[in-house]
Amino acid sequence: MTSLSVVNQRIHVPARTGKGFVAAKGDAIRITDLKGHQPVDFWALNKSDIYEHLSCEHTKPSIEKLFPHAGDSAYTTHRRPIVTLVEDHSPGQHDMQFAACDKWRYLELGASEDHESCQDNFHKALNALGISLPYTPQPWNLFTNFFINADGSFTVKAPDTKPGDYIVLRVEMDSYVVVSACPQDMNETCGGTPTEILLEVGS
Repeated sequence: MTSLSVVNQRIHVPARTGKGFVAAKGDAIRITDLKGHQPVDFWALNKSDIYEHLSCEHTKPSIEKLFPHAGDSAYTTHRRPIVTLVEDHSPGQHDMQFAACDKWRYLELGASEDHESCQDNFHKALNALGISLPYTPQPWNLFTNFFINADGSFTVKAPDTKPGDYIVLRVEMDSYVVVSACPQDMNETCGGTPTEILLEVGS
C-alpha cells in the first residue's frame, strides 16, 4: 500500500519545464517518471525562511551516504530534515553531486544561450510563487544516473527508470517545493530526449 492514499493536487510538468508549489508539513509528494529515463531536479525551501533549504552538501555528512535511500531524509543548510524518502519504486538513482544545468553548461556543450535549463526553471517557478533567491542551490537530482567510477571519475548515463516508476517523499516542514523536468538533450542525462513528469500531493 502506498504512503500516499489521498491525492489533493496533481501537477503535470511538461518536458523541459518546471513547477513550484507550497507543501505543508506531513504532506506526501509522489513524483512519477511518466515515460522513463527522465531526471527530476528537486528543491525544497523552508517556507518561513527560504535561505534554509535542502542542501546536498549538508545531507551527505548527515546520512553518511552519497544520497538518501528509502528511510533517509534530505537535510537543510541548518542540518534539519526537510523531506524524507519514504518509498522508492525506481532503480534508486538520485544524484547529489551535480549542479543544475544552466546556460553556461549548454554553451560549454555547444548549444545556444537560450537553451532551456533547470536553473532557469527554478527561478521562474520561484517567481510564480512570489519569491526569489539570489542564487541557485544545488538540486537533488532524482532518477539521475551520474555514475561514480572506481577511479573517482563520473560517467553520465541515461536513467534506468521505466515508465511509471516513482518515489514518495514526506514533507518535514512547511516548504516551497520546486521541480524541473530536466531539459538536457546534449548528452545521455535524459537518455537523449527530455519528457514529462507527474507530481501528486496529498496524504
